[in-house]
Amino acid sequence: MKKVLYEYILRNKKNYIILSILFLIGIVLGIIIINNLSNDIKTEINEYLDNVVSNIKGQNQINKFDMLILSIKDNVSYILLIWFLGCTIVGGCLIYLAIIYKGFAIGYTCAALVASIESKVGIMLILSTFVLQNMILIPGIFLIAENGIKLYKGICKKCTYLKEEVIRHSIIMLISIMIVIISSLIEVYVSVNLLIFLKEFL
Repeated sequence: MKKVLYEYILRNKKNYIILSILFLIGIVLGIIIINNLSNDIKTEINEYLDNVVSNIKGQNQINKFDMLILSIKDNVSYILLIWFLGCTIVGGCLIYLAIIYKGFAIGYTCAALVASIESKVGIMLILSTFVLQNMILIPGIFLIAENGIKLYKGICKKCTYLKEEVIRHSIIMLISIMIVIISSLIEVYVSVNLLIFLKEFL
């Protein structure tokens, strides 16, 4: 399985390199935006994050089921969006924008944590709440995005095997959904528990 995955990535490395670059551009943009925000907006972000930290310190009881449903809903909706874009004639450019947006969201959030809270606490929050699930989430996103780009190119070239490619794209979409659901489970039942464990250091 590992060998098949490696060979697949190797065959499509150009698309993966492009997606990685765009994702990194999104992260950098998110960091730049945070660094150039007005003091009022930074204060609002700081107050929000202080509230989050206070809630964590104040209680261990978190409605994890609701968090899980919300996380799965957001992640699956994003995967379905990329699947749909791959099936359209204008999908290629929009998939690239969706990847930049995801990178931007992650960069913005991480930079906000570090900028608005004491550095040690911000880094702790990032490591405990973002790293684990994103190690699973990002590959799942890249998998469907890369295949969506290939399908989009096939539509543009009016390939005769489009039906087979759409079916393949849909199968990969289901695989990506399973991957992001695993990411959501890690986010809620591993990352949140880790955050609760670390709350004494916040």
